[in-house]
Parts: sequence; C-alpha cells; structure tokens
Amino acid sequence: MTRSFGRPITAWPEMREAVATYITRAAEKLRRHGLQAAGMQVFMHTNRFNGDPSYSNQRTIEIEAMADSFALISAATRGAESLWRDGFRYAKAGVVLVDLYRPVKLPIADMFATRDPAKSKALMGALDAINGRFGRGTARPGAVGAAPAWSMQKANFSPCYTTRLDDLPQVSAR
Repeated sequence: MTRSFGRPITAWPEMREAVATYITRAAEKLRRHGLQAAGMQVFMHTNRFNGDPSYSNQRTIEIEAMADSFALISAATRGAESLWRDGFRYAKAGVVLVDLYRPVKLPIADMFATRDPAKSKALMGALDAINGRFGRGTARPGAVGAAPAWSMQKANFSPCYTTRLDDLPQVSAR
C-alpha cells in the first residue's frame, strides 16, 4: 500500500501512523486472499519537484511468514524508523509485501515461531469479522489513527463512472 500524503509529513509519529495504516490494510488483503507474506519493502521519499531538500530511501525486510496485522505493524514501523531522517518534508511512503505464500505451500514450519499461529488466526479472524460486519476501520490496531491529518486529499478525485452509479452524469432533455 502506498499513498501520497495530503500535506508533507515532518514528524516521526505521523509517519509511524501512516506506515501502520498502510500495513494494516495490506494485512487485511492478505487474509482475504488466504496468503501470508515472508518479506516486505518499506519506503519513503520527499517531493523532488518542489525545491525542498530531497531524500528517498527504502528497505527490504525478511520476516516470519504471517498475515498478522500486529506483527506486520511492528516489522514495518521498525523498518520505517531506520529510514527516517529529521529535517525533511516527506511526500509519500509505502509498504509492499513480498514473498507471498499460501500457508499450505510454505516451507517446513518454523520451529521457533515468535507468535502462536492459532491465537493469531483467532484474533485476526475476530478483527476481520467485526470490520466485515460494521465497516472497515471499526476495529483497528492502536497504531492506526482514527482521522489522520496527513491522509490523501480526495476532493480532486475523478468520478468513478464505471463503478459507482451515483457518479454517472445526469442528462436532462428540454
């Protein structure tokens, strides 16, 4: 998941929240498709076109194969923190999950798992059930903000003529 910010981010807590938000959404998609990720790439960069000092960096992280939002948030924010440099106005950040597997196709199970797979599956199942019933974002990890000020501005989106009936143009005959 990646998005440009609605305004530049200059503080680490906001960047941590953005990365947590993106990885949470990616984890939801993993679980919906019955997949687990064994790696991720975290990146952030400034706007190279506005004359501000430029910075761009990324890190690829190998992780234990999982689809647990909490464990993925922990790994993604650690990776993002290692990339963070004070004094820049960040325009975009993102997380890309790599090495996707179906659990039955995983290599030999890890004997030294850092989490209980049964508890993780039950917790993520409950989280997904609540959000499925009451709407996405109803229940979310604490690292994910409720109404972030950095989120993408949606006022200039193009209408979705092909996917939303409310966006069809209205024509009237005289």
